[in-house]
Amino acid sequence: MTVEELLLELKDIQPPQEPGWWLVAPAYWIAILFLLGIAACIWLILRHRKANRLASLADQELQRIRSLYISNEDTRWLAIELSKWLKQVSILAYPARQVESLSGKGWLEFLDESLGNKGFSDGIGRVFGNTIYSRQVNLEAVHLVQLCEQWLSAIKPLLRQRGND
Repeated sequence: MTVEELLLELKDIQPPQEPGWWLVAPAYWIAILFLLGIAACIWLILRHRKANRLASLADQELQRIRSLYISNEDTRWLAIELSKWLKQVSILAYPARQVESLSGKGWLEFLDESLGNKGFSDGIGRVFGNTIYSRQVNLEAVHLVQLCEQWLSAIKPLLRQRGND
């Protein structure tokens, strides 16, 4: 065969088809999935922190009241501050109810209902009824703060739910 015959037998080179968009190097897929995983973790952490924010703030305020009581030892002041704290946290935890208008026996029954026992109506929490406004308030401060801590523990799921809204 001559060179001319060989050249006639040659056919044009067919270029390969363009690769699809999905044909990305596996390292890129791994990097993309890794970044998506990091973004999902950050989102979950931020959501968790936001959900726990109200409960954490309520707990911090209770600890602040406790530490101020330790320095001034004024039981009347402690009772008034805890009463205000209970009302504020109740309004946050139960936005659909008219908590701010409750007082006296109705307020104590509401606190008992949210706690799950009669610690406010029949226990040391009676002071949050109308006796809180008398000149002399005799109470066991440690037990009163513990009752408030129990109440906060009982309503923390509601505060976390409100934090997610």
